[in-house]
Amino acid sequence: MTDSPRIGRVVSLSTVHHGHDNRVFNKEARALVQAGYDYHLVISAERDGIDNGIPVVALHREEGRVRRLILSQREAWHYLQVLQPEVLHIHDPELIPLALLWGHRDHCKVIYDAHEDLIGQVDTKPYLGKLTRPLARLAARGLVGLADRGADAVVAATETVGQRFHHSPVTVVRNYPWLGNYDVTPDPVPGRLVYVGDLSEERKLSFMIEVTRRIRCQVPQAHLVLAGRVLSGCQNTVDRAVGEGFVDHLGLVSPTEVPKVLASGQIGLVFLKPLPNYVASLPTKLFEYMASRLPFAASDFPAWREMFGRYGAGIFVDTEDIAVTAGSLAELLADSNRCREIGQAGRRAVEAGLNFESQAEALTGLVGRLLED
Repeated sequence: MTDSPRIGRVVSLSTVHHGHDNRVFNKEARALVQAGYDYHLVISAERDGIDNGIPVVALHREEGRVRRLILSQREAWHYLQVLQPEVLHIHDPELIPLALLWGHRDHCKVIYDAHEDLIGQVDTKPYLGKLTRPLARLAARGLVGLADRGADAVVAATETVGQRFHHSPVTVVRNYPWLGNYDVTPDPVPGRLVYVGDLSEERKLSFMIEVTRRIRCQVPQAHLVLAGRVLSGCQNTVDRAVGEGFVDHLGLVSPTEVPKVLASGQIGLVFLKPLPNYVASLPTKLFEYMASRLPFAASDFPAWREMFGRYGAGIFVDTEDIAVTAGSLAELLADSNRCREIGQAGRRAVEAGLNFESQAEALTGLVGRLLED
């Protein structure tokens, strides 16, 4: 953490993310509060108040993009007038014009937090068609360009995301887990596969379910625990699998509950379709599994092998082949000693530096420098 930072009013703002978003709430907000700043998080939440030590100002949750763009941004502007931040830290691309206008008008420093490669992300959206995709890509380039030329700083979740920005200074703050959160003693349930995150076909929801079904032919006790939001069009898939009896869905769990879920697993799953925005991503779940001493099974992307293969913390499988993946997972489930050794290797890697304690200082130091400018 920064040493004795100047007390300054810092506001983090999101109209898109939910109140307990892991990066926004559990990691960055927590780091800034612990650093001693006069901090407020303005975000969709049930109520105003102190939530796990973080001062939260609740925005109404607006359904639909148009209503959010109009009503939520109007409400956000009101709270900026009330709070009068010296540093405004935004987390949504759609807030870039509002933030830059506020920063110019009120001489406020603006940080844009780039969670993902916005331009590359356009190509992964299934609801965009031949006509709308080029328009969305143009809008994404325009917003990224605005942030690049207008923001005082950019915080990027990975080096790859940061490469989109050439004018604003970039600080990389990786989505590593807080090591201190993962102190639950592992108690793996035999045959339990776990997945924590949004549930969608891009994240191989049906594939995970079918793989589990096939594994049960070799490992009868195999079952899948899902913890996360069900995204559009996937509820029936989840309901049918739960009805068959070998899948449990816990719903959206808070970041503080995730370690308990992971401690009960024998293998953690991270499967993605080989889309441009995914194959070089830095999946938070892998780090969380490693922190929990939980072996991971991940899609066999070359970039992931390069990033994670050195730690010996999991296996990489061909997630375009159900039979091959099921065989690899069944083999690992049958060897509890190997699971334990792999899990311990992952934990050692997190303790050695793959933790958010190592990232928090980059964010708090950036805020301190902006306040002193």
